[in-house]
Amino acid sequence: MQEVDKEKVKADYLSGMRQKALIEKYNIPLNTLKSWVKRYHWVDEKKGAPKTKKKGALLNNKNAVGNNGGAPTQNTNAVKHGIFQKYLPKESLDIIEATKDKTPLDIIWDAIQIQYAALVRSQQIMYVKDIDDRTSTQVGFTDGKTTGETWEVQQAWDKQAGFLKAQSVAISALKNMVKDYLELEGATKADRKEQVQDWKAAIIEIAKRRGEKDGRTDSDS
Repeated sequence: MQEVDKEKVKADYLSGMRQKALIEKYNIPLNTLKSWVKRYHWVDEKKGAPKTKKKGALLNNKNAVGNNGGAPTQNTNAVKHGIFQKYLPKESLDIIEATKDKTPLDIIWDAIQIQYAALVRSQQIMYVKDIDDRTSTQVGFTDGKTTGETWEVQQAWDKQAGFLKAQSVAISALKNMVKDYLELEGATKADRKEQVQDWKAAIIEIAKRRGEKDGRTDSDS
């Protein structure tokens, strides 16, 4: 895969080149550029970047009493428009808070790992031992003029067919995630198509690249 020289992109960005000009010059998606800017903190290095002013109530304003600037904990201002705060449980809000600083690449990578883990786990749960591997489950019971039970029976071939269908859907979703990740990295359409064919190898390579960027190596673990 022909990679874009991030240092050249960074140099042009810091010199003041607009995003539109950058993506046209280096032939990269806008989302990729935004991801690099946020992930590698280019905005902090940009010359003349304005300093963030501390916000709060005006001096001698009654509303300033007990307010040192910013929204109080659990205030609806802490979540956009207060909609999430109103309708989502605390556990969901905690997840949103934990992911607010993640880049698009980080989010897709998390999704790839979760999907791959689910795929491996499903192989354990839906394992079919042999042709005689049959599962019987009671699904009903009647107690009137006649007493009886209703059972659902899954033969080995039924379970195997269900497993193959579920696995196919899961792998397809995983391939799409890998393709989206590579696109954000700046890979060409041809490169993405080639790498997705061997999606397991692609995931391993992505993990290696992320480890190198984070300063981690196998010897560190």
